Amino acid sequence: MKDTIMVHEEERAWLEALAQSWGVKLVFREYLGADMFARVTITSDGEAWVEMLQSFDPEDYYSRWGNRDIAPGELFRFLLLHEIAHLKLGHDRESIPKDIRTKEDWQRTIHEREARADQWAKRRLRDPWPK
Repeated sequence: MKDTIMVHEEERAWLEALAQSWGVKLVFREYLGADMFARVTITSDGEAWVEMLQSFDPEDYYSRWGNRDIAPGELFRFLLLHEIAHLKLGHDRESIPKDIRTKEDWQRTIHEREARADQWAKRRLRDPWPK
């Protein structure tokens, strides 16, 4: 049996307030796509929102993305901060360098961005509110 975690009303309200404090709207979904737990969308006029699964098995996340140092009870907060990190680090404005020619080079570039977003989110996990 899978040990699914689910966002509950109190945590949902807290996460929505955290997202709003960073200028992002948070939307919970039942499904996002294969191997997706959260994603950020930015419109051309700068509006941003994060979509996040409302429940999932932490082991599914860990087996795909690692980050076993994040406790299951902190995964929703971490995922939100990770997606906010993509905005704060400017990943939405970063294009793939022109010298990227192979699938492996492209994957390495994306992996590096994901790692930077992970590190930003981990630094913010204990003090997640904007300064």
